[in-house]
Amino acid sequence: MSNVTRRNFLQGLGGMVAICGLSACGGGSSEGGAASAALSPEEAEAAKAEVRRAIRLLFDRQYICDEIAQANQIPASTFVCQGVGEPDGSDFMANAGRGDGQGYYDVAQDALQANFDEAMEILKKYYTYDEASETFTDFPTMTYLYNTDEGHKAIGEYLQSTLAAIGITMNMENQEWATFLNTRKAGDYSIARNGWIMDYTDPISMLDMWTTESGNNDVQFGKGDHAALAMYNLDLTPFGYETKVENGTWADTFDVLIAAIKTEADQEKRFEMMHLAEDMLMETGCLCPLYYYTMVYLRDAEVEGHFSTPLGFNIFKHATYKDGSINVCIASEPDTIDPALNSAVDGATMLTHLFSGLAKWEKQEDGSFAIEPDLAQEMVEGVENEDGSFTYTYKLRDGLTWSDGKPLTAKDFEFAWKRAASEELGADYGYMFDVIKGYPNELAVTAVDDTTLEVTSSNFIAYWNELMAFPTYFPTREDIVSDESWATDPATYVCSGAYTLDGWKHNSLITLKKRAEYWDADNITMNEINFYLSDDQNNILSNFETGAWQFIEGIPTNEMARVKEEYKDEFHVDPYAGTYYVCWNVNENILPA
Repeated sequence: MSNVTRRNFLQGLGGMVAICGLSACGGGSSEGGAASAALSPEEAEAAKAEVRRAIRLLFDRQYICDEIAQANQIPASTFVCQGVGEPDGSDFMANAGRGDGQGYYDVAQDALQANFDEAMEILKKYYTYDEASETFTDFPTMTYLYNTDEGHKAIGEYLQSTLAAIGITMNMENQEWATFLNTRKAGDYSIARNGWIMDYTDPISMLDMWTTESGNNDVQFGKGDHAALAMYNLDLTPFGYETKVENGTWADTFDVLIAAIKTEADQEKRFEMMHLAEDMLMETGCLCPLYYYTMVYLRDAEVEGHFSTPLGFNIFKHATYKDGSINVCIASEPDTIDPALNSAVDGATMLTHLFSGLAKWEKQEDGSFAIEPDLAQEMVEGVENEDGSFTYTYKLRDGLTWSDGKPLTAKDFEFAWKRAASEELGADYGYMFDVIKGYPNELAVTAVDDTTLEVTSSNFIAYWNELMAFPTYFPTREDIVSDESWATDPATYVCSGAYTLDGWKHNSLITLKKRAEYWDADNITMNEINFYLSDDQNNILSNFETGAWQFIEGIPTNEMARVKEEYKDEFHVDPYAGTYYVCWNVNENILPA
C-alpha cells in the first residue's frame, strides 16, 4: 500500500470520536474550560488527546539538543527512531506521520511560531485564557516525574519553564532509578520522563510495548478507566484481512493490530501496518518525542577494544586496560539482574557479561555489527512447516557449564524461556516470546536432549536472530531461580556467561570476574570489571578526572562544553537506536474541573 493511500484511510484506524463543536467547547473564548464536564468519557479522552498533541508543539527540540543535552542528538518528530530500514531501503522515520520526512510535526526552527500558534488555538478551546497576562488560568497542576540525573532535571526544567510561560504549572519530582521505574510502571504519575532503546532493529520493538498487557506500557493504555473507552477504529481490509472495528477499545484495536503485524509474512504490508500502529499511538498525544538518542561517554584513552552495540549495551569483555581490570560507571543500583525481569539498558549491559545465550552481538573489523553464535554451535535457518510456522533446531556447544560447575543443558533454555514468558512471572519482557507458538503458557520450545533445543515460531520473524541475543532469552536454572532472592547476592548468583558475580556492595559497587570455564575464555581479554553505582553526575565526572574510573556515562550539562574541549580523545558519541520522550498517563485528567 502506498504512503498516500495509507494516509487516506488513517482515520479508519486511529481516528478518535468527534470532539464537541467549537461552540460547545468554548471556541477560544475566555470561557473555554466551562463545558468540559459535560463531555462523555470518550469525548473527554479525545479532547485530552488533542490537548496533549497541542502541548507537544510548544517545545523547541533543537534548543534541547544543542543547549541542554549537547551530545549531537537529533530532534525527534516520530516515536520510532531514525535509522530503521524499510523493505525498499528507505528510513521508517522518513515515511512516518505526514510521509514527507518531517514526521508528525515540524521540528525546524522556522516552524516554532506556527507550532506555537496552532497549540494556543487548540488550548483555547478547552481552557480559560486571560488576554491581559496571555496565560491560561484553569489548567490543572501537573507533576513531572524523572529519575535522579542532572541532564534529565535540566530538560524537565526547560519543559516546566515553557509551560509556565503560558500559565501551566508543572512541578518536578525526582526519584532514584529503581523506584522511578516502578512508579512509572504502576501509573502513579501524571507526566514523566521516558526513553526507549530498541531490543532489536525492527520498528515493532518500539510499538508492541504499548499493548494492553505489556509490562512496559507505562502510559497505561487499555488499563484503568482507559480500558472501557470504546472510541478507536481499525480497518485492516485494505491489507486483505476481514478485521474492521468501529468504536472499539484499545484492546479491540491496537492490540489486534500488533497481533496482525506479528503474523504478517508480507514485509511490505507488515511495515505499512507498523506505520498505522505508530499513527494510532501518536494520535493519542501520550507520547511526546524530544530527540533520538546518542550515547555520550568518556573513556580513558588507554582503554581499547570496548564497543557499544546498536541497542546501547556497553561491551567490555574484549577490552584491554593495564592489568586487565577496569572501573566503569554506567548507572546507579540496577532494579534487577535477573535476565527474565530486567527492563533497563544498564542491567542489560551487566547481563551480557554475566550470561550467555544462543547468540551474541559482535563488532566486525569494518565497524559493522553482526549476530554470531555464542552457546549455540551455529545460527540456523528455520524450516517452514505446512501451517506457515518455522522450526529452528539448535545444537549447543559441548561441555558448557554454569558458574557453579554444573552442566548447562538445553533443558535450561526450555525452562528459562517458559518462565520468562509465563503469565505467572509477569515479566516486563515476557511479550517478547509471543512470536513463539503456544505463547504464553504452552511455549513451543523443547529440549530434545541435553544439547539440542527445538523451538517453533508462529511465522517467519525477520529479527529472529536478534531475539536469540537478547538478555530475556538467556538461560536460567530452575533450582537456582526457585529462590526469589537469587539475583541479589553473589553467594546465590549462578550465571552462564564470561564472568561471575564476584561482589555486590549494594548502591556502591558490582564486581565481575572472568570465568575460566567459559567456552570462549581465551578471547576474553578483560579479567575484572568493576561497575560503580552512582547517579551523581558530578561525582561520576570527578572520579573519571582523577583517574579512579576509566569509563563513565552521564556528563553534567553545565560541564559538557568544557569536557568536550578538555577531553577530545576521551569524549565519544555513538549512535543509539532509541528515542528520548515524555509520556503522559492516559488516565490523568488534564481538563478543567
